[in-house]
Amino acid sequence: MRQHTLLAGAALAAALSLTAGSAQAQTAQPTSSAWKGAPEYSWGDFTIKLRGRVYADYVDQDVDRAVGADFSASEDRFRTARIGVQGSWGEQWSFVAEGNFTNGESNWEDLLIEYAPSDNTAITLGNFKSLSLENLTSSRYTTFMERGPFNDLIDGGRVMTLAARTGGDNWSVAGGVHGDSVNDGAPGDGDEQRGVFVRAHFAPIVTDETKVHLGVWARDRDRRDDTAFRYRVRNNTNFGARYTDAGSSPLGAGDGDVAIGLEAAGVWRSFSVQGEWATVDADLTGGGSARADAWYVFASFFPTGEQRKYKPADGKFDRVSVREPVTRGGMGAVELAVRYDAADLTEFAGVATAGEYSAVTLGATWYPWSHVRFMANYTDAKNDAQVAASDVDVQTLQFRAQFDF
Repeated sequence: MRQHTLLAGAALAAALSLTAGSAQAQTAQPTSSAWKGAPEYSWGDFTIKLRGRVYADYVDQDVDRAVGADFSASEDRFRTARIGVQGSWGEQWSFVAEGNFTNGESNWEDLLIEYAPSDNTAITLGNFKSLSLENLTSSRYTTFMERGPFNDLIDGGRVMTLAARTGGDNWSVAGGVHGDSVNDGAPGDGDEQRGVFVRAHFAPIVTDETKVHLGVWARDRDRRDDTAFRYRVRNNTNFGARYTDAGSSPLGAGDGDVAIGLEAAGVWRSFSVQGEWATVDADLTGGGSARADAWYVFASFFPTGEQRKYKPADGKFDRVSVREPVTRGGMGAVELAVRYDAADLTEFAGVATAGEYSAVTLGATWYPWSHVRFMANYTDAKNDAQVAASDVDVQTLQFRAQFDF
């Protein structure tokens, strides 16, 4: 049986034990409720609150090939539909359990339990993310509809992780070990992937008007008996095919890799900038090695006067506070943004599609109030392959109606 199922079971058992034990201990306590973006219920020191999100998207895409037939495709769909709970027991224990139910499939998203002996120190066990400013910022709060090819290349999704974190009001250091995702639960004879990581951030300036974020992270992982690592990027959308791709052959697939990333962001009043760079050095299944790089930079502006909300103790961005929501007779908030993305996979020699990717994305978002967003993104992407006949240009227009609680 694969080892990560044991880690997943341990996390689930701990969360269930916490819930059951606290409920039994608090049966004599009166129940209270409050509205904190969603209903929250308390039994003495034990609290539990519903959480969830729905993203309804429409995507229209034009694909222009150097060789072969051009085509267009469109789709309306639920990009995300999640429901779950979060809660705490006293001041030191907390938990999150959230599932995603989209397109007839279901899987766990965040599934974790955390012990925090002090305000900025915590030990966390479960299925969660650990790397990159954009990756750690919830998709509910990211400026663009998708995180982009940078996030695809570093492969920083949720995996079973044991992590420790410490820090202060404007800095943190976190590190730990991880395996596979809790959703990769099929039995087998082999060992799942193993990895170690560390991330540190520092916010040297934090005032009402100005925030500055600096960060660095590193990860070393080995696939062991698991599926080989893939190095590929999408066209700033999770719709359609990947055209810059090192493939699954021994020339492009990884036995293990070392990744290093740098983070930077700044906020000044209603204007903000953000960027990240990462390099991934891969040991190939066919022998030898190859390096891939990716980076992005974007700028955003709120003509209505709002500001991106930065959490200096955690090193990530949070929910925008709308100054004049429509629920109080205002017009809501408007955010305008532009982003540039680049990725380079050309060191994967012999793989025609392992080339260079670049894209410009324009974005506009209307926030009627803080828990609702209507988003529009347009991306002009170029996939320049190592063989010119494999070049592909992709233009994508996508819209989103988003609600979360």
